[in-house]
Amino acid sequence: MDGTLTDSEPAFHAAVNDILARYGKHVPIEEYGRFIGMETPPMWMQMIALQGLPATLDEILEAYEPVLMQRLRQPRPALPGARELIDALRERGVPIALCTASYQRWVEAILPSAGLDGLFDVLSTCDMVAKTKPQPEPYLLAAEKMGVPPAECVAIEDSTNGVTSALRAGTHVVQLRATGTAAAPMAGVARVITSLREFPLELVVGQ
Repeated sequence: MDGTLTDSEPAFHAAVNDILARYGKHVPIEEYGRFIGMETPPMWMQMIALQGLPATLDEILEAYEPVLMQRLRQPRPALPGARELIDALRERGVPIALCTASYQRWVEAILPSAGLDGLFDVLSTCDMVAKTKPQPEPYLLAAEKMGVPPAECVAIEDSTNGVTSALRAGTHVVQLRATGTAAAPMAGVARVITSLREFPLELVVGQ
């Protein structure tokens, strides 16, 4: 979702810096890149240690949630080709899952703001699994919900954690590099594209 359907990663980055600013701290995007696609508690545990914040994890998480939700609800367009690709897949009868390291409540804020809500057959979020990306469980859950073996699934991912998760689950991975926060091309992916308009539809077959 973040960085593949919408360019929402800047909202997460801005919300993190909203919190850090309260302690006179700031993390540039170059350093923030390592946290993209990571679950929130471990991300903040690392951030607290790296920035030397005089606060507990619980205190930071309590402050972060309302700040982030405000950022996520701000309107932002879908990435070029996102709606067209979803429509093309639906026309072909291809089941579509949204597999994200975000929480379901964040999904429910982001998708409507991008005009993409109600378009997915299956949802797999970090609060639905014991271990989120880069572990394979999110994609294994998405495949199970769709009733399709992981080896017959194509995942579109932009982050290191996301690509790693999808590869570990045994899916075919198309790596999207459409935003400034996308990972460098990674080994093991089936294709690297710079826009969803380049997605190879020949890789998917409808049911």
